[in-house]
Amino acid sequence: MYHLPAPLQPGIGFLCLLLAGAAWAPPPNPPDPKFENKAALLTAREPDEFLCFTERLEDLVCFWEEAASAGVGPDNYSFSYQLEGEPWKPCRLHQASTAHGLVRFWCSLPTADTSSFVPLELHVTAASSGASRYRRTIHVNEVVLLDPPARLVARRADEGGHVVLRWLPPPGAPMASLIRYEVNISAENAAGGAQRVEILDGRTECLLSNLRGGTRYTFMVRARMAEPSFGGFWSAWSEPASLLTASDLDPLILTLSLVLVLILLLLAVLALLSHRRTLKQKIWPGIPSPESEFEGLFTTHKGNFQVGGLVVPSRPGLPCTWPNSKT
Repeated sequence: MYHLPAPLQPGIGFLCLLLAGAAWAPPPNPPDPKFENKAALLTAREPDEFLCFTERLEDLVCFWEEAASAGVGPDNYSFSYQLEGEPWKPCRLHQASTAHGLVRFWCSLPTADTSSFVPLELHVTAASSGASRYRRTIHVNEVVLLDPPARLVARRADEGGHVVLRWLPPPGAPMASLIRYEVNISAENAAGGAQRVEILDGRTECLLSNLRGGTRYTFMVRARMAEPSFGGFWSAWSEPASLLTASDLDPLILTLSLVLVLILLLLAVLALLSHRRTLKQKIWPGIPSPESEFEGLFTTHKGNFQVGGLVVPSRPGLPCTWPNSKT
């Protein structure tokens, strides 16, 4: 049997322990799902870019995506950064696959190096050749990406046809009074697109008017830091809130209108009844009775003009005359 020399055995044993530890070491933690959502949101707007964002001005994450290649990993790149007036510092890169078949490389800077309003220079190079891949200078306060606003609630206002929206600022957002919001308004089965209303000065409520009655609306809201002190990106949209607006026919107004119509109809009927004789004479005027000229026409002769000589037959060439007429 072949035996190693005694002086080498302790070194070999230590190396074996290191290899065993590496083999049994737990895999790196997967990326935070919230980070994944925000990274996907930014790359959808600006693909093929080197992007950075902060959530609370006390953190900074920078990343880029590229096509997956065999044998290409974090060790193939070098990420370094420099605050104004300070030396260059390295930042450890991480790697993860995306839902679109790409590879994402990212680095999270320590809190101590995420000062706002101070230029921060970022540089990514190829580890083997030193060739520059990305180089940017940013300000942390200008790349803020907030979480979506929370607890959006929609309700009908006391005034007819109005809707009140209320929500909470993004969780953990810095300086809530410097946040601006945008409300998305979409009507069910509407032919046109959605409408958007911007809310300034950190207000977390708004009153919407001029909405169609009897229509179901869906509302969403998103947030971003206000200029000029801050900048960045619009957050993702909040969870939607839906509401069916009141009918254009207000029940109180409809009831009062019906009562008024009934009163007018009643007055019109009373007016007709008080003037029924006059209206009857105008509509059906009376026919003069011939009894005033022919005495006993109806009482004695029963309306027969020929009885009793009331009618004198006319002869040719002579006018027809009544018995009592004067010639």
